[in-house]
Amino acid sequence: MVSTRPCTATCVIDGMPVTLTFYPDNGVLRIADPSGNLIKETRWHASWRSLLNEFRRFGERAAVQSPGVAAVVSRIVENTENPATHTALA
Repeated sequence: MVSTRPCTATCVIDGMPVTLTFYPDNGVLRIADPSGNLIKETRWHASWRSLLNEFRRFGERAAVQSPGVAAVVSRIVENTENPATHTALA
């Protein structure tokens, strides 16, 4: 059974806190800045755990490259456009 309650996490990207809100029942992913303003809304075709793993990987790269919030968000959105690269929901 897929939960209808959103999954939420806050992470820091390039020194800026970003809030992720994922709705597993419909796959909607919302990324917001600290004041709650929407940065991007897209669909995520995998699990909440795989989304957190993606942000963790980007966070590790950011420590080396410092790509900025916009770059990380755009890379996540690029990954959402190719659902074949994600694991299936169990």
